[in-house]
Amino acid sequence: MKKVLITGGNGAIAIAIKELLVEEGEFEAYNPGHNELDVTNHDQVVKVITEYNPDILINNAGYVVPFGIAENQFESEKRAIDINLLGTFWCTAVATQNNPDVLVINIGSSAGTKVHANWSSYCAAKAGVIMASKCWAAEGIKVKCISPGRTQSKMRKHLFPNESQDTLLKAKDFARIVVKAINGAYEYGENVNVNLQNIKELQSGK
Repeated sequence: MKKVLITGGNGAIAIAIKELLVEEGEFEAYNPGHNELDVTNHDQVVKVITEYNPDILINNAGYVVPFGIAENQFESEKRAIDINLLGTFWCTAVATQNNPDVLVINIGSSAGTKVHANWSSYCAAKAGVIMASKCWAAEGIKVKCISPGRTQSKMRKHLFPNESQDTLLKAKDFARIVVKAINGAYEYGENVNVNLQNIKELQSGK
């Protein structure tokens, strides 16, 4: 049984990934929530990842609260960068130090390659995750980045409560692409953009 650690474990994407992995029967999946694993708390990251010592790390923790830069919301912007980017760095650093053969799956975002007014800290952090994945692959780390577009989630529902759910990618459909990456699809360092328009093509393997 391969051990999988999924950060941001209370989110829809983490839960969907865990369910699919458990269905396959070859994985033991652990998806701690924020209270168990705060990716901005370095001591906690070291403790949890060292004790669990995963074969596969999925960096999924995320945070966004939109603000224009002129609003000077320093603490919120810092939190977005700490969770989305530095948390990914810390978790990956500890996991690779403990297990040099660990497979790292970074959950990026289409926002890492697209412009969104008032989302600059989130977009910049996710762009950093995408580039870090490429750099780590060049260092010999087994890492892939899977970036969802607009996806059904608690975070999305909070930001856009009146948005039609029919226009969004389902978390379980996105999770299937993550599982494909775990099972060998895609190259190390690659960023795979996943959205409602290409999900069927990605699922079919074309």
